[in-house]
Amino acid sequence: MAKVNRIWNKKKWTSPKTWFHRKKKVQRWSYQVNDEYAVKARKAWFRARSIYKLLEIQERFDLIRPEYSVMDIGCAPGSFLQAIRNIVREKTIIWVDLKECKPFSYPNVTTLVCSIFDYDELSKKVLEIIWDDQFDVITSDIAPNTTWRFDVDQYASVELNIAICEFSDRFLKKWWNMILKVFKWEDFNDLAMQVRKRFDSMKTYKPLACRDSSHEEYVICLWKKK
Repeated sequence: MAKVNRIWNKKKWTSPKTWFHRKKKVQRWSYQVNDEYAVKARKAWFRARSIYKLLEIQERFDLIRPEYSVMDIGCAPGSFLQAIRNIVREKTIIWVDLKECKPFSYPNVTTLVCSIFDYDELSKKVLEIIWDDQFDVITSDIAPNTTWRFDVDQYASVELNIAICEFSDRFLKKWWNMILKVFKWEDFNDLAMQVRKRFDSMKTYKPLACRDSSHEEYVICLWKKK
């Protein structure tokens, strides 16, 4: 698919507006359970505040479309899936995590319990589900089990995302896109090098819903090369 075909006619379908504005001053907190986004998420019956991170990324970059198949890695507790399902409706969605997640009743959604590092086992499970064996988009909100040593946690975050890049070699379609979350610090260049090898363009983005105290950023991987 030529890159020019990735420019879509906005009259056919447009992403739902969530009204995020970078110019708006948003009050910031250190870690609080009841911050603005956590309260909004509970009132809207979303599973986690992280849904607003994906909604803002979607509004800005418009990466997910109704006809797309999607794989969501590191899915627990499932808030990304709630946003994705509202966009793609009946297309195939596979979500993956190391632990069991409370299931949804959507017939097009399949949950896999597996490690992203166990490539052979995960590949086998995926190929049992999707007939064309590649996805239009891969999303990830994955994070390592924290040790409270930031250098260790940040390195583990980079390693997880490099494993997702390697998974995308086989399971993401050419010229399509991926969203990663990483703890950004001194090892970030190791991940950036892997992304640039595989994608024509890479952007980093920190949604408003990310806490100021957090080092997490999202890596927008655009136009897979092969």
